Amino acid sequence: MTVRTLSKEKIILAAIKIINTQETLTFTKLSRLLGTRAQAIYNYYPDVTALKVAIADHFYDRLTQRLQADLMGLSGKEALKAFAHVSVQFSLSHFLVTQQILSIPTKKTHDKDLDSRFLVVDHILNDLLEPLIKDSKYQLIISRMLKNLIVGEIIHVGNDRFSNQKILSRDSFDKMLDITLFSL
Repeated sequence: MTVRTLSKEKIILAAIKIINTQETLTFTKLSRLLGTRAQAIYNYYPDVTALKVAIADHFYDRLTQRLQADLMGLSGKEALKAFAHVSVQFSLSHFLVTQQILSIPTKKTHDKDLDSRFLVVDHILNDLLEPLIKDSKYQLIISRMLKNLIVGEIIHVGNDRFSNQKILSRDSFDKMLDITLFSL
């Protein structure tokens, strides 16, 4: 019998495979894919929600790396638009995982690692807004508006609800960003 060494990373990557096949994520399915018993996964994660939180942490880590690379050398409104477009495209390229992240019950997400990863993304946005908006309350409003645009775009494009050919979804998203950023 071959001994399989489990790790959090292996479990997360296997869980993402299951999510990408649009199957319900369970420890039983995960253990079959990993060639182990379901009980072995409990040594790493107490339940599926905890695993989803770890997947979200992994997702935000990769998004942060992508944002940092793609925003290098950009500033002002150009950087804000790039932040929005990168966030949308990255999330759409991992749409099924993004859906799982959005489905995590709010009260279950109080995880230090996930909170800190999400805060890094939030800080990137705030660092882009800060030179353009000095009033902290107004900065928070614009930040929330941009996040709503981004999440709305991800959900609607990912679910193919923006298929009207009068204007491509990416072009309409760009126009919405222009309207939002016009007052800055």
